[in-house]
Amino acid sequence: MEERATAHFETLRQDVRDEVKRRIEQRDKYSIQLSLALAALLAVSFSTTGLRTVLIAAPLVSIYFTVLILYSYRVHHILAKYLREEIEPELACLYGTPLKKEWETYYYWEDCDKKEKREVPGIRRRFFLVALWVVCALSLLYLWLAECSQLGWLVLLTASLVYVGADAWITKHFWRE
Repeated sequence: MEERATAHFETLRQDVRDEVKRRIEQRDKYSIQLSLALAALLAVSFSTTGLRTVLIAAPLVSIYFTVLILYSYRVHHILAKYLREEIEPELACLYGTPLKKEWETYYYWEDCDKKEKREVPGIRRRFFLVALWVVCALSLLYLWLAECSQLGWLVLLTASLVYVGADAWITKHFWRE
């Protein structure tokens, strides 16, 4: 019976670790896609004078990819917690090894006995939130200053309210995790 339990928990650990690795790769791909999409928008908007209003889509592109990235961080956090709090204690018990030697437990706690935390992954999460605000602010500021007559103040006001509201909501829900 113990062999079956060990095999089961090892399979779960492997599946979860694989999913964590996929999440990391996924975030890297999303960040590249975000950079390319914003670069393409900038290239199109400044290649021809009449297309500068395309910048109104920059915050939307940033919102889309930032939410995908931040949600991936959230799932990664849940998976790591599952490993640390559910799978690794079971495996440590089955193998008779110290829990603090298990990867997620070791990675999370500076001193497992005193429950002192290490820095956990996700430092780029805040970078993406700040970048979201910067893209929104700079693109809207440019449009208000240079393209207001072409787009109209009502369109810009509506876009500004929607984008700032979305950025605020995203920041509130993803800043602290």
